[in-house]
Amino acid sequence: MGIFSFFKKKKNDIENFSPESKWLVEINEIEIRTVDYDGLETKLQISDISQIIIETNDTGPWGTGVWWRILGEQIILSIPGGATGESKMLESFQKFPEFNNEELIKAMSSTDNPEFLCWKMNNDCLTKAIINKGFGT
Repeated sequence: MGIFSFFKKKKNDIENFSPESKWLVEINEIEIRTVDYDGLETKLQISDISQIIIETNDTGPWGTGVWWRILGEQIILSIPGGATGESKMLESFQKFPEFNNEELIKAMSSTDNPEFLCWKMNNDCLTKAIINKGFGT
């Protein structure tokens, strides 16, 4: 054990540091899939997404301060900020027509308890066609 060994993080230390990272989110041009802490798998078709909301709260840094709420007609996916795969999910969402990056920035700066609507499906057939066709993951 060297003098600087206390600076090295062990694998278990890293995993315990961020419990949100134990949550998995995968996204492709067809669906978004989550696997939660308990191994429960949930899927939502990309074409069924009606809203993307970021909910923040004042529990950070000890609690999960950011939650993604992905709304479909029959289901709401809830994904904690820091989930494994969150970056790819965000990159994909930012390709949605009229995704509101200003609301995203506000959400990431928030320490209160609001919700931020980042995207909403409208009745524009072109928007639906673009989403149904995929978004270049």
